[in-house]
Amino acid sequence: MKFLFLCGSLLCLLPLRSQAQFGLLNSAVDRAVSRVAERKINEAVDKKVTEKTGAYYSQLLENGRVVSHSMQFEEGSATLLADSQPFVKGMADMLRRNPDVRLRIEAHTLLTGDKTANQKLAQRRADAVRAALIGLGIDGTRLSAKGIGSAQPLYSEPDDEYAALNQRVEFVKL
Repeated sequence: MKFLFLCGSLLCLLPLRSQAQFGLLNSAVDRAVSRVAERKINEAVDKKVTEKTGAYYSQLLENGRVVSHSMQFEEGSATLLADSQPFVKGMADMLRRNPDVRLRIEAHTLLTGDKTANQKLAQRRADAVRAALIGLGIDGTRLSAKGIGSAQPLYSEPDDEYAALNQRVEFVKL
């Protein structure tokens, strides 16, 4: 975006023919950015749809790892929001049907804020998810919790419109 702003401000310095060429280039860049944004949005929507079905839990069993953006917490805390309960119950059901499966719960935070504080918050969140599963009857010896914090972002620009997707919980089959 900074590139486009800089190029746009230079537009007034270009001869008329170059301005037309720049306009075509600018249009091509906009279409490319639009396609990337559309792809990212479609991927996020696909994940949300998959999370609402049993296929999500099958992916964990098949691929050994799934990412959940359904696990929501009160801002700055490790308190699970009520919207997270259907997902937690689904994960507990999958674990009951597959008694040999052991999981590591990894919590990730946004890039903003202090890294040490983010890591501690992430650990508390991973522990909260583990406790929620134990509360639903899953043996705690099958579950471990690890706070990753902001160390492994999906999107490295904190101001990127997709940076909120960095806040997630991943379930890793052990």
